[in-house]
Amino acid sequence: MVLVFGDVIADLSIRISEFPIIAQDLKPISYLEIGPGGATNIAIMAARFGLPVACAGEVGRDSFGEIVLSGLKREGIETIQVVITAESKTPVAGVLVDKQREPAYLGYMGNLTVRALTDEWRAAIENADALFADGWVEIPEMPQMILDAFRVAKNAGVKIFFDPGPGNPALDLNWHAQAASLANVLLLNEDEAKRLANLDDAMDAAKFLLKNGSELVVLKRGAKGMILCTATEQADIDGFKVEPLDFTGAGDSTTGAILYGYLNGWDLKTLGFVANATGATKVQKLGTGHNMPTLAEIRATLEKFAPAYAQSI
Repeated sequence: MVLVFGDVIADLSIRISEFPIIAQDLKPISYLEIGPGGATNIAIMAARFGLPVACAGEVGRDSFGEIVLSGLKREGIETIQVVITAESKTPVAGVLVDKQREPAYLGYMGNLTVRALTDEWRAAIENADALFADGWVEIPEMPQMILDAFRVAKNAGVKIFFDPGPGNPALDLNWHAQAASLANVLLLNEDEAKRLANLDDAMDAAKFLLKNGSELVVLKRGAKGMILCTATEQADIDGFKVEPLDFTGAGDSTTGAILYGYLNGWDLKTLGFVANATGATKVQKLGTGHNMPTLAEIRATLEKFAPAYAQSI
């Protein structure tokens, strides 16, 4: 079982004609959808690859919480570890994308009330095969909860996956470095790697992070592909040239692929090619949540760009 911890939110995806948006503008919307978002995108992608997945976190007893929970159940994801709190408000990310395809985020942090790792969450972590968390936190106590969760997993021999992302700019991000030192697998872009290692070169940063405790560092490079590094190996996977519609969720989709491949013992090249194909497939689709790629869509991308790896999934 893969346990996805925290960042259980809703995504409101909106496609607009162009930025900027200013007061009194009236712009047409060509796409509008709401569904599970945040780290649940990783949960959905991992489940579509065939992993048993559960989410642990908190939502409010509100319409957004209901959308998240029903969406996860629709994808076959276990929600028993999602706490539903009557007085809480579920966080929501408003994701605006224009013709340039890059998202802008409007974050509603909600009002979550669970402030420490629960006994039920501890038990779920100890019994998991893998634990994933990211650096997008909604409340000041969440960084400590994630660090506590990682330490529980470490003591239990559970594989830890961490994607720091840009983090919440309203909070001190020093906890990212602590989380990275506990993670078996780090998934991050080049700027995030350089920030965590306090180095100017992304590859030097990746090597530092490997020496700092990680077994695998995945540098996500967008359209340029990705670099996967261990202490003894490196695989450079060039990006696939596709016509993108929406870059939102591309990194989340590749993380789901990495989870599946790593836990199934794939070599670095297979891991990289399938993850790269997953991201390339996602950017050709609008939105996140239920619009994450299917295996058939990913296989079609592999057959076009890397046919030797199409039968891996």
